[in-house]
Amino acid sequence: MSLPDDFEKILSVMRSRNVSVSIILQNIAQLKALFEKQWESIMGNCDEFLYLGGNETSTHKLISESLLGKSTIDTNTYGKSTGRSGNYSTNYQITGRELLTPDEVRMLDNRYALLLVRGERPIMDEKYDILRHPHLSHTTDGGGEAYRHGEVTQAVASLAFVRPTGDMPRLEPLASGEITFELLSEEDMQAL
Repeated sequence: MSLPDDFEKILSVMRSRNVSVSIILQNIAQLKALFEKQWESIMGNCDEFLYLGGNETSTHKLISESLLGKSTIDTNTYGKSTGRSGNYSTNYQITGRELLTPDEVRMLDNRYALLLVRGERPIMDEKYDILRHPHLSHTTDGGGEAYRHGEVTQAVASLAFVRPTGDMPRLEPLASGEITFELLSEEDMQAL
């Protein structure tokens, strides 16, 4: 794995400039191994955390105790005694409990994922089956051609550079080594 120096500082600057980065790990132990002291800072600079499942204890514990938090539970108990002077009692109690215990995180059904978004309550939702996507046929899994990086497949326009010849009745294409040009943005054009 290759990372830039001072990744945790770069990550916080990227975040302030609305530049996105996706950190994909199998478990939190990998993050701790890569960034012994800064791993919490790196997690703190991430606005979303998506847990797809796993089998690593410290990840389950972190998700349960630190990320999901607790919820209150109302407990009502009723008691009734019969006899000569019957009695009936009701007891209301409010207790706290983790939304999911570490064991419940570990046993999470593989169809579900946990999504934690900064400032929002945790979300448990079904994973999307990409094999049911309406555009699956455009992918190799759906029988489509493999994507080739850098290949122009849907050009909207093309440029042709030609040199005038003689009396200019016809134009000849320039050889690729003879072409020198610079593309300018609208701001550059206005400045000129």
